[in-house]
Amino acid sequence: MERFNQIIRAIAFAVLVLMLFGIGASRFATESQAGQLHLAAKLNRAHAVGKVSDSALQEAVRKIEGDWEGVLDAGTVKLRLVVHVVRKAGALSATLDTPDQGHTGLPIDTFTLSGASVRFEMKSLGGVYEGQLAEDDSQIEGNWSQSGQTFPLLLKRAGSASKATDENPSTLQKVDAGGHALNLLIAGKRGEATPAVILEGGFGTGIASWSTVQRDIAKFTQVVSYDRAGLGQSDSGPKPRDAKQIATELHSALQKAGIKPPYVLVGHSLGGPFVRVFANMYPNEVAGLVLIDPSQEAFHLWTKTNPPPGFKEEVAKMAQAPAGVRDEYAAIDATYEQARASRIPAGVPVTLISATQDESMPAEARKVWAEKHKEWIQKVTGGKLIIADKSGHFVQAQEPVLVVNAIKELVEQAGARKPAVP
Repeated sequence: MERFNQIIRAIAFAVLVLMLFGIGASRFATESQAGQLHLAAKLNRAHAVGKVSDSALQEAVRKIEGDWEGVLDAGTVKLRLVVHVVRKAGALSATLDTPDQGHTGLPIDTFTLSGASVRFEMKSLGGVYEGQLAEDDSQIEGNWSQSGQTFPLLLKRAGSASKATDENPSTLQKVDAGGHALNLLIAGKRGEATPAVILEGGFGTGIASWSTVQRDIAKFTQVVSYDRAGLGQSDSGPKPRDAKQIATELHSALQKAGIKPPYVLVGHSLGGPFVRVFANMYPNEVAGLVLIDPSQEAFHLWTKTNPPPGFKEEVAKMAQAPAGVRDEYAAIDATYEQARASRIPAGVPVTLISATQDESMPAEARKVWAEKHKEWIQKVTGGKLIIADKSGHFVQAQEPVLVVNAIKELVEQAGARKPAVP
């Protein structure tokens, strides 16, 4: 059953993350500005025959030129977007920033304004935005369409305050993790006694799954999200892709990036077992764990005797998933065994957030899922259970304040326990 739900979640989320700019700036090929040149040619021809005056041409560009901000809400993923529109040689051109992921200057291939109709396209994503410019030029109301899916996107003109540098800017870094590079998004600053927060995504996910909370965490400490090897912009890594391998690579990357312990580790879904194994391997470097609706080895065992209908068909869908997702799935049994053998370091506080509204699970499975959470956290000395009664599996997207507060609580408690760093 858990595999069934993880397959659904991983394939859907991996595709969505790739759609929503998860593939990163390095993979955006700069293509021809054919649409822009075509528009410029039309305006220039009209101007040449006296149909468009210089002032009218300037006004048409002035209505749309500038910076536009919005939030693309795809349910489990919310991304801030900033579109920069300029005029070059009579034609409109634009670039895109995704601040929550650290990407800037992603090329928009064509950008046109016809009357009040705005349209731009990013060919590398197969995505198109179409909207209507308000009469007062203050906003563009429209939709982003991609891969057969459409999401509403309201872009508002950015004022001078909005153009200011982010108070907690994010930095995207490629860091060596033992012969291959991992993509890290680092934000915020930390005090001398404050732990860094390390965000470990669920099955097949990475940076994009934390876009709703990373900026808020950065207000009180340094925070790192990343794409595991084979996911997002990170290079492929050695197999098997089990928890020990993943923990070893993360530890190496953090050291290379200068992110020193102690750490508060935050794991969502399968990220729960991953951070538990990390804590077992590096006990003196961990100041706390927050497990967000984590996968449990006990639930995994229960599913073996309670397989869901259509399980084989769902497993077959794994062939459609990106290679990095397939590799993590191939090592999932080993990951659970490693988590089962791991131990929480003495004195390290643990908070487990359990979701109750995951409609992707049948009622019986949801009940067992919750029971296994309770059974596990009760065995952890001083363990704390938080029930997220308004959330499905992606609690960080649906109740971000609850998640941020749980993390902040452990960060503030960290002074009571100072790990002995080697």
